[in-house]
Amino acid sequence: MKLQLTKTKTIEFALPGGGAKSASDIVGVELFAPGFDDCAAVRLAYRKKAWHLVAAGAVKGPKGELPERWEDTPHQPTWELPHDYTSPHAALAVHSPMGQFSQSTPDAVVQEMMNGLGALPTPGSPARESGKKRFGIRRDASAAPASTSAAPLKTSLKVETPARRPEFPRSGESVSENGRRFVVRPMAEEGFHLCASLPEFQTLWLSRLLPEGRRPTASSIQVADSALMASVLLQPEFRAAGGSALAIFVRRDAVFFAGYKKGEGVLWRRCPSVGGSDEMRMAVKRTLGVDDELVDSVLNESLVDPRPALEPFVRPVLSQLELSLAYLASKHSLRFDHAFLMGLDAGSAHWSAYAEESLRLKLISPDPFDGLVRGKGADAPGTSRHLVALGAAIAGSEATL
Repeated sequence: MKLQLTKTKTIEFALPGGGAKSASDIVGVELFAPGFDDCAAVRLAYRKKAWHLVAAGAVKGPKGELPERWEDTPHQPTWELPHDYTSPHAALAVHSPMGQFSQSTPDAVVQEMMNGLGALPTPGSPARESGKKRFGIRRDASAAPASTSAAPLKTSLKVETPARRPEFPRSGESVSENGRRFVVRPMAEEGFHLCASLPEFQTLWLSRLLPEGRRPTASSIQVADSALMASVLLQPEFRAAGGSALAIFVRRDAVFFAGYKKGEGVLWRRCPSVGGSDEMRMAVKRTLGVDDELVDSVLNESLVDPRPALEPFVRPVLSQLELSLAYLASKHSLRFDHAFLMGLDAGSAHWSAYAEESLRLKLISPDPFDGLVRGKGADAPGTSRHLVALGAAIAGSEATL
């Protein structure tokens, strides 16, 4: 599919499994991760019929912040990556409060497309508040909607222009609607889709971030959550199971469930009413009265029994996990006796024990870099910080200009 960024710049890319020509040398970078000033980066290269991990670590982030208004896009920094990460292609995974990645339905996607910049009100809906800003542009509620035709002659007859309903995007086709860029991918179950969107001015800003004429070139721009979902695709257990798997992703502020069937995503949902690893660590500190430096020791080395602190946090996650297992079994005939537990640097053994007790489900916590041939300088174990950057490189490895 092609993504038109400017009059002269077009990005062509394919979703994983799309059969496009692969980018054999690509760097994945996680941008604007909450709580971090630098950026996690991973470089992958395909050599001798295997994916090699060339480099992994953290790089200095770009100057400035991701724009939140159209007016901020002219303030464009130039960002150069260190020598170890100057591959031909770059996959940029961005954390944006304006971005979206979710499992949805066609009606919900179309509604989201209508709710962007300059959206026309649907019949019977209340008018917007006067002066409310959307994507940095002030729009008066009483203003008439913009028309693509020539301005009519002034008459006393009032003519109402019907609201135009956006068309639901076809499979994998990138469309622009109301100041946002949407990409929708159908899932294995009819009627459900994965939908990703970003404001167009942010997409344009990201596409210009890396200097022209130098390596790397931004060939893939992704929402961070979608890159996270791709981070397990090269895991040996994932491939041995034919691409059918269940994964739990624990982030600093959230927990996500992902289901895969024959390499295709069939489930993506956020665990409701549960925070991420930061909330878990705070529960350990508050309940057991330990300092920050001792939290990992308590969770990994069992110097102190952490179950009184962990159980109130883990049990709701396992309840939602049970619902996800039931959904995959009933809708997709997928039954699992084990699942991936990703992004948890401390306490995974306790999570696994709880899952085996309540669900008879074994949780596997592999190194994120398992399945890769590690080169010199990239032999350190992976951590939760590498997941998004790794997933961005994996998903973008089929992306070329």
